[in-house]
Amino acid sequence: MIAQTAFHTYRVMNQLQQNLTGLQRDIRSNAVAWKAMATAQSPDVATLAQFAKDAAASYETRLGWVLTYKNTSPNWPAVTAMFTALGGNIADATTLFTQMKAVADQLGAATLTTYAQISAACDQILAAVQAPDSLWPE
Repeated sequence: MIAQTAFHTYRVMNQLQQNLTGLQRDIRSNAVAWKAMATAQSPDVATLAQFAKDAAASYETRLGWVLTYKNTSPNWPAVTAMFTALGGNIADATTLFTQMKAVADQLGAATLTTYAQISAACDQILAAVQAPDSLWPE
């Protein structure tokens, strides 16, 4: 068996960062797109609502990857130690996770039977989720 090394630990730490910041970007981008669709009233409201509900389930899946690794991997302490050694604080990841979980939960539970409800849900998301910092426009 190949030994677990710092390369593997770094890989997981990088995946954690990519997953969480990518999810933040996706949540916001989707809300922007759904809001435009709700304003244009296209596609039909049931289809648009299903887009949002499917996305909420996808967000929960992506957040679940983090929890599963954290709760089951014996290497989680090494990941947090490496993040700390690089100047980070695992509390940052926890805060980001918690905030996005709240948005995903709220979207999943939202009543989305009218364009107005979808638009209002998007407004709530956009108020809660800013675009992550980036070197280029996303």
